[in-house]
Amino acid sequence: MLSTPSNLVETLSNIVGSRYVSDDINIRLAYARDASPEPPRICDVVVRPASTEEVAEIVKAANRFKVPIIVRGGGANLVGLPPGSGGITIDMTRMINVVEVDETSMSVTAQTGINWSLLTYELKKKGYRTPFYGPFSGGAATIGGGISNASAGLGSARYGTVADILLGLEVVLPMGDVIRTGSGANPYARKFARWGFGPDMTGLFVGDQGVFGVKTEATLKIMPWPDEQTFGSYTFQDLEKACRAIYEVQLKHIPTNIILLEPDFNRLFGKAGFRGLENVPFSVHLHIEGYTKEEVEKLKATADDIMKKNGGQEVPPDFPSWNFLRPWEWQPRTGPLGQAWITACYKVPILDYPDHRVLWYRVLDKYKEKMKEKKIDFYVASLVVENALDPMNVIYWFDEDEEAREWVRRIWRDLIENEIKHGAIHYWLGKVIGERVAKNYTGPYFDFLRTIKRSLDPNNILNPGLLLL
Repeated sequence: MLSTPSNLVETLSNIVGSRYVSDDINIRLAYARDASPEPPRICDVVVRPASTEEVAEIVKAANRFKVPIIVRGGGANLVGLPPGSGGITIDMTRMINVVEVDETSMSVTAQTGINWSLLTYELKKKGYRTPFYGPFSGGAATIGGGISNASAGLGSARYGTVADILLGLEVVLPMGDVIRTGSGANPYARKFARWGFGPDMTGLFVGDQGVFGVKTEATLKIMPWPDEQTFGSYTFQDLEKACRAIYEVQLKHIPTNIILLEPDFNRLFGKAGFRGLENVPFSVHLHIEGYTKEEVEKLKATADDIMKKNGGQEVPPDFPSWNFLRPWEWQPRTGPLGQAWITACYKVPILDYPDHRVLWYRVLDKYKEKMKEKKIDFYVASLVVENALDPMNVIYWFDEDEEAREWVRRIWRDLIENEIKHGAIHYWLGKVIGERVAKNYTGPYFDFLRTIKRSLDPNNILNPGLLLL
């Protein structure tokens, strides 16, 4: 560092006000971890901007002082902070304003520090929603974090990921310049279209893990809030038949959300009172929306036919109605017995999923004695993302046992490396998964990314080390 921390604090205080800057060790420790079991990364100072202009000045200051910047949203990240130590942590969560709801172009522009549940709440006041409406962690996760991770989740079966609803961005580049992408790059146009004003520069910042710029505003598609919804639950004895049923129902794009539960989760929810689940190996749960009762009933009837044709047995839809009616109110912060947990979401073609499941248990078989000794559990649930299944293979452990935590980190990495080699497309990347994904980039592709990073960020200050950049 070329300056003292006190000079850095003074500079940042002049930008945002002293109330929103701190180098107190207790504050810095509060920002030192994400939701993963990875070791902490302690910064020199935390700053909480309220505007794009303030973010731009912070970035310019970081370049002058040659200190790294770590951009933080809701802290729900499960994959580890960038490597190293020191520097500036930018907490984006003061930037929560809905800038504009443009009913003419059916879009919303919001600051990227707003979380998905608050955005949904604000839009519902006007009768709207984004088609994809956030990851399952959306009670904390911000829209900026979702874009940086190319998030999937709620609405993904029918509407895809955040990338599919994203129309444009406002971004502070790593040297402090501010750009807009999509039709917003035309100062005379509404922010209503992603393509058509040159290359798709919006896409450069989707899934980039924040290494190419700080996203400060995002423009997303909106739709009228669906007036009607229904739910369906089906049990299966055979996984391949369950996947075939999911595949066929997806060919018609019927449900807004689909979840596949495996034996341990079925047993857990069955014991909790969800009817029909306790003693079944697999279950599929549908959330269907529409604008008339007749439309929803017709879609549900078609889905019923597909599920039953493939061996599904309909049971009361307790789980999907509980899960999707109030989606961010129940999300667990611990396992069933108070354990810590970790997962690694990725996408795989729906019909390829059974082979990936075999892969996991082949990897886990190497650790079965240690998992039993250390009370490490493995549960699986999956969501559907358009033409893909997105498995959430959850590892639970008791975190007061430090040795158990280290075994979990080892098992987790082993699973990730094997998943990648079997064609998995991870989108939560961060440090742990990002390093393993980047090691599998082809030479020309990796060189291309490094060229972009060097050009935009010559001082390598923005989330340095992520994706090995």
